[in-house]
Amino acid sequence: MSQSSLIVLGPHMGLAMFPSRFTAYRFLNMTVRIAIALMILGVPVLSACASDNSDIPSTPSAASLLQPKTAYEWVKRGLELAKANDLDGAIASFNQAIALKLDYADAYYNRGTAYAKTGNVRAALADYSQVILLKPNNAAARYSRGSLRTATGNKEGAIADFQQAATLFKQQLNLPWQQKALDNVKQLQQL
Repeated sequence: MSQSSLIVLGPHMGLAMFPSRFTAYRFLNMTVRIAIALMILGVPVLSACASDNSDIPSTPSAASLLQPKTAYEWVKRGLELAKANDLDGAIASFNQAIALKLDYADAYYNRGTAYAKTGNVRAALADYSQVILLKPNNAAARYSRGSLRTATGNKEGAIADFQQAATLFKQQLNLPWQQKALDNVKQLQQL
């Protein structure tokens, strides 16, 4: 399919041929799923039911058409925005996720990472600390907080975080990250 291809979905697709409403509903449901999949792939999709399609963008993005409804969907959007280096948008999405689910450790962790990338170390530290309160065995949060504590000159706090992260990584059989945490402890102790 070429980049200039356009898919038009609508009643011309044969809804009248279905003998029951249930079958027609299943057909429409599948049509919507196909349209979403095509939009994700970047194929422009227009509705044949629309009287005037001139105001519809030629290449709609699936993300702009689907408003997140759950905390998980907001985190997913935040990760996509962070990947696109839209850190302010990512933080706003993580805020929405947290507003929907106050104990969502992944939202705090990802927001902390976005804050760290923007240079807001205080907010990042607070978010990593919140993750640790919610999930004390989260080795990544302890490692990340240790890295920020190192950057801010909190040597004792950083050593404690890296030691705990090393213990947790070992329990999780994540030996490469255990070694990284131990190396950080060793470096900090030599200062």
